[in-house]
Amino acid sequence: MICASFQSDFMTIFVSLSTATMRPLFRGKQNSLPSQVNAKASFLKSIKPNSKEYKVFRDDKSWLPFRESTKTTVMSHNLLAMILPPFEVDPNTDEFVMDPLSGEKILYEPEDQGLDKIQQTWFFKVLVDVCQTPVAKMIVNQNRDTMDTRKVWYELCKHYQNSMSSKMRSQELLRYAHTAQLVNSGHRGAHQSWITNFSKTICQFQALQSDENKLSDQMSVDFLNNSMRGTTHLKGVLDTYYTTRRAAGTPDPFNVTFEEYVERPIQAAQPHDATLGQNRGCGGQSANFHSIPGGESD
Repeated sequence: MICASFQSDFMTIFVSLSTATMRPLFRGKQNSLPSQVNAKASFLKSIKPNSKEYKVFRDDKSWLPFRESTKTTVMSHNLLAMILPPFEVDPNTDEFVMDPLSGEKILYEPEDQGLDKIQQTWFFKVLVDVCQTPVAKMIVNQNRDTMDTRKVWYELCKHYQNSMSSKMRSQELLRYAHTAQLVNSGHRGAHQSWITNFSKTICQFQALQSDENKLSDQMSVDFLNNSMRGTTHLKGVLDTYYTTRRAAGTPDPFNVTFEEYVERPIQAAQPHDATLGQNRGCGGQSANFHSIPGGESD
């Protein structure tokens, strides 16, 4: 079994690092610097070869939560390099660097290739375990020989960002953002939760779009503002904010980012939500929290 093979190879490397005399782990760089050896040892001590903290990717519609969850977990494990683009990126333009002679993209070269190889071996095992959709399994299997996790992640993102399921998900999220209204939703929980989750709906839609298809800040603000029409303490928040900015002499008072605006209705909802807490303390019940359409639970 490949899983057992990975674990056996990993533990062999671990034991070799734990000995008093550390030998080179991989061919090529025969003499590792002390700092590199310490980095490898630190990684092996802090990261155990299991995939329990990673969300399983079981169906196409859960791509977005899987992607975001994996990114968060990878960052918490200090393994962000495992899902970086497999090619060099220009930090100024955020575009792939092209070889001036061949015209091909230049492959990413890690600073510490020994540590990178150990990490890729471990993280590839994680991808084998969690990638359960047919296409994801195929992409992983196609890269078993190299165990290049950056290439696997790049191909997963490239496929699912443009897949039919992602396009349908985008339509569903946009339809919800366009039509949902708090006053008609039957939502009896905290209004701050409605606003926060509506904002998450917008963010999920944006994450599935190419730059040219993303909603503008003004459109996102209008969607959120429309969702609060009919709710007395929230419906006038945007107009009040525009008035405040104009009175303060803001050069362009109507030019508001979505992230900036979201804070305003959340603040306006706090007095209402405080009364919910008092009612619960007297034996009342608050329920029916707003949920994003098609939200995943795993």
